Order: sequence, then C-alpha cells, then structure tokens
Amino acid sequence: MDIAIWFDEQLCGLCFANPNNSRQRIRIVRLEGCPAKAHPLKKRIAPLSILVIEQYARIIGSTLMEVQEPLEGAVSIYKRLGFDFDADRRLVKAVESLVS
Repeated sequence: MDIAIWFDEQLCGLCFANPNNSRQRIRIVRLEGCPAKAHPLKKRIAPLSILVIEQYARIIGSTLMEVQEPLEGAVSIYKRLGFDFDADRRLVKAVESLVS
C-alpha cells in the first residue's frame, strides 16, 4: 500500500506498508513527512497514515501492525499513536477488529 498525502499541490507526506504473506501482520516500511520546516499538515502525517493503514489492515484481516526499523527519534511519536515494543523488540500495535 502506497499513501501520498497532499494539501492542494504540496506533497506533505508519504507512507509505504505491506502485509506479510499470511496477511496477519502489516509492516510499515516507510513513513515520512515533508522535510520543510512548515507545511499545512505538519504533525498530522503519522496519525493520518496510521489511520489509513489500520483500516486497510482490518479489511485484509491483519491483527498486527509493525514498524520496520523505526528511527530512534520517531519511536515516541509511534508510542503516542498506540505502538509499543513487544517481547521480540518489534514496535507493534494490535489491530482491533470492528464489531458489527
């Protein structure tokens, strides 16, 4: 899954995530905001991306999201978004199923 987040004609963020073969886990390979000091969606790229990935994960039946090789400076952001390290030191978040 590739996500490009735009505001008008300005690219503000990109994200790439893919499920493993069993689709039980979806891995966030890259999540980046625009490097400009200021852009219209500053501090919103990660929450928007996680929201989209989580919905996609539900659709395909994944139970876990994992951040592949998170940058040290980004770990606190992921933690604010509900991620934490598991016993294997992977930065993960459970995907809650929607009850209909």
